[in-house]
Amino acid sequence: MSKPIRDTEIETWDGRRAQVRAVVDSGCYPTIVRQDRLPEGTQVIGGVTREMRTAAEGGKLRIVGVTFLVMKLEGRIIEDEALISPDLAQDLLIGAKTMQAWDIRILNNNGSTTVRIGRDTRDPEITEVD
Repeated sequence: MSKPIRDTEIETWDGRRAQVRAVVDSGCYPTIVRQDRLPEGTQVIGGVTREMRTAAEGGKLRIVGVTFLVMKLEGRIIEDEALISPDLAQDLLIGAKTMQAWDIRILNNNGSTTVRIGRDTRDPEITEVD
């Protein structure tokens, strides 16, 4: 089964927006965004570059910081932190951590791939505090 790619709007907490192509990838734990796809002026927490290994033999990915993103995907709104990498081949990888938090599932039916998102920032159980 191939990993689904979806057009996604990302937004920073201060309202800066960008359109990206997101790969929904349960084989990657963190959510990672390519540095040059972030809206200009995005606040980045960081300072020390670190490396992550990739699935490719000997593959490495530089991580230069982290930011918090609101993502509009499949008509739903989710949010999570995203690691920032200048080396990422895709615009955005939505990883297993975000998928678990928002109950995102990838369904394959005879070659047709569907992405289902079970939770949304507008859901009452998420937006209400007891």
